[in-house]
Amino acid sequence: MSTPESQLSILLDDPGRSALLSDIDGTLCRIVDRPENARVPAKATKSLDVLCERLGLVACVTGRPALVGRSMVGAEGVTYFGNHGLELLRPGDEQPEIRLDSEQVDRAARFIADNDSPVWVEAKIRLEDKGPIQALHWRGAGPRTEALVRQIADHAIAVDLTAHWGRKVLELRPPDMEGKAGAVERLLAANGFETVVFAGDDKTDLEAVRRLQEMRDMGQIPNLLVVAVGSSEGPEELFERADVLVTESDEWIALIARLAAHDA
Repeated sequence: MSTPESQLSILLDDPGRSALLSDIDGTLCRIVDRPENARVPAKATKSLDVLCERLGLVACVTGRPALVGRSMVGAEGVTYFGNHGLELLRPGDEQPEIRLDSEQVDRAARFIADNDSPVWVEAKIRLEDKGPIQALHWRGAGPRTEALVRQIADHAIAVDLTAHWGRKVLELRPPDMEGKAGAVERLLAANGFETVVFAGDDKTDLEAVRRLQEMRDMGQIPNLLVVAVGSSEGPEELFERADVLVTESDEWIALIARLAAHDA
C-alpha cells in the first residue's frame, strides 16, 4: 500500500514540470483565535526553500494579502497568490500585481467604514483589513455574534458585495471574484505542468480543488494529488475529494519536509 510520503514523491519524477501548491492558514500553520498570532514553523519555511530549488513551481495560494503571506512563510522563492487570487507576488517582486478593476478595490472597505458600529466590538467581532477584501472574525464568540455577522452579510449582499464564509470568518469581497479556483488555473494553465500537488483545509480550498479536478478531467493536468488537512470545521466535500487526508498542519509540514529531504 502506498503511503502519503510515497504519493507526494511523484513531484520528483519530473521535477521541472511539477508544481506544489499550498494554502497557509490551517495548512502550513495552525488556526488560532487571532489571525495576527498565526505562525508558520521554521521547518516548513526551510522545506519550501529547498523545494523551490527542485520543482518547477512552489506557490502559496492564500486568503491573506500576498505580502503578509510572504512574511509569514518566509520562503523567498515561493510564488504567493494572495487575497484569494486578487494579488500575485512573484519571487523577487517588491509589490504584488493587483488583479482587480480600480473601481472595485475600495468597495468592501467603504462598506465597513459606513456600517462599523460599537455593537460589533461589544459582540467581539474582529475586523481584518485585507485591502479589497474585508474580513470579520468571531472565533471565541457565541451564537449571538454569529447571528449578527449573518445580518451584516445580508446587508453587504444587498449592496452587491459577495459574502464568503470560512472557518469562523466572513469575508466581504468585490462581486464576480473567482477566488482560489481562478488563482490556481492562472498559475498552471499556461505553464505545461505535468504533476500538481495541492493542499488545503477550508471552503476556499475546495473551490480550488474542484477547478483542479476539472482541469485534470480535461487532460490539462495529467497527474493531480489533493491533500486535505482534516478539521471539524472544514467542508466534508473537500475530504471526500482528497487523495490524501492528514489530521493537522504539522502532519502536512512533516510530509513536505520528508519530500525536501528525499535523495538529498
